[in-house]
Amino acid sequence: MTFALGDEIYAVPVECVREIVRLQRLTRVPLAPKYVEGIANLRGEVLPIMNLRKRLGLEEINLETAKVVILEQSGKTLGVIVDRTAQVVHISPEQIEEADTSSNFVRRVIRTKEGSMYMMLEVDKLLELGEDQKNSKTTKALERTETEKEQVAMEKYIQIVTFEMSGEIYGFPIEYVQEIIRYSKPTEVPDVPPYVKGIINLRGDVLPIVDLRSMLNLMVSEVNELTKVIVLNFKGASIGFIVDKISEVLRVPESEIKDPPPLIRQQGNKEVLGIVRTEENSIMIIDPSILISEEVIGLSEEREKKVETVSVAEEEQYVVFKVGEEEYGVPIEKIREINRVSSITKIPRAPKFLEGLMNLRGEVIPVIDLRKRFELELRERDEFTRVIVTDLDKKLVGFMVDSVEGVEKIPKVSIADAPDMLLTSDAGKFISSVARLKEKVILILDIEKILTEAETEKLKRAMERAEGRSEEALKTKKKTKSTKSASQTKPEGKKLKKSR
Repeated sequence: MTFALGDEIYAVPVECVREIVRLQRLTRVPLAPKYVEGIANLRGEVLPIMNLRKRLGLEEINLETAKVVILEQSGKTLGVIVDRTAQVVHISPEQIEEADTSSNFVRRVIRTKEGSMYMMLEVDKLLELGEDQKNSKTTKALERTETEKEQVAMEKYIQIVTFEMSGEIYGFPIEYVQEIIRYSKPTEVPDVPPYVKGIINLRGDVLPIVDLRSMLNLMVSEVNELTKVIVLNFKGASIGFIVDKISEVLRVPESEIKDPPPLIRQQGNKEVLGIVRTEENSIMIIDPSILISEEVIGLSEEREKKVETVSVAEEEQYVVFKVGEEEYGVPIEKIREINRVSSITKIPRAPKFLEGLMNLRGEVIPVIDLRKRFELELRERDEFTRVIVTDLDKKLVGFMVDSVEGVEKIPKVSIADAPDMLLTSDAGKFISSVARLKEKVILILDIEKILTEAETEKLKRAMERAEGRSEEALKTKKKTKSTKSASQTKPEGKKLKKSR
């Protein structure tokens, strides 16, 4: 099979060609080789897509009209972008000649009877992989063990998903939160309370949609791009609650959750489970068991169709966020909390990826800018910028992202290993797998491997220098205060003596 790159014609054995498709939406992978344009979801299969012009060192062109040739050999699959496909030709062995080239990808040429010449691509070289593929079952088992230890250590804490309604902040205990999805207009259902807006189809399940603002007699604002639906699971039933926007995911000690003031109880607000006061505002934690009535649960059960669904045991929760144009996911158990960006203090001579230090309720934590770490174009922080806080090596570290899209339940069958070609690049060190959802691909990050050992050591040294400067500044402040106090006392003594 032949195809063109500019004025040159290349050829590959037709048995290596699985299919030819149009260039579709690609998910770009940070720190992948430059010739890897990204990965594509081709009917549920995740494939790396190589720009053949870049791989061969040719001039780049606009890819709008390009085609993708899917190559397959020895169980390895790769999509290569070409300018256009040509034709399938039949040749005899006598027409193949060795070529004296310096390229590893072209070692032979085909001379046609008409006098044309095609360059034969070495498919095995295009698919060639390195040996650095560390993704063993043993490593994953160890990770699960560490996760279990973290969960035990968090027993005295509670995680809450906070959200905004009518300018106030509310929260749900995270154990009730199944996922957070974008708002879509539900199908109306007759003979239901006014706060029940209808039902939607969520991956084959019927999901009742309740406007929580209307239910709590709050002002209902118009739907916009920030409007979200928090899906709660209670007594085996899933209910979606409309809120104005998602705020943060906080991890707070149980001791900081206070009982509601008597006035709230007197007004009949039984749904308020407790109140958490932060530096910025007070968060009212809502009890889902009060919100979810048997009537709403019945709405789901009565209209549920018999369809094949994936059980909860076969799904995993991921916090999904954006860095640049791509979406990334991290298992929810790896996330301690999600915060807005507060004041960040720069550190002199710090690594490029380290944005600075942030005060998290009295604890100073380093903040890593994932745009810098992924070597993407920098941009100004805005109202959507968030810091995802995780526990790395028993120390809190924040990762700055462009926005948090929500919490998604992803079926295990939709999770696949990252393509082999990515495992040999820098991206392979922290991209553990990929999630295939309809047309898009979510890159699943191993948050503990975002930094290399060398980068972790640089971060450690930068933190030690920052701590050293803080201690030195504190000593200087105390010394200055002591000297100032002594200097103020001395003149007073002289004045008294002179008076006598």
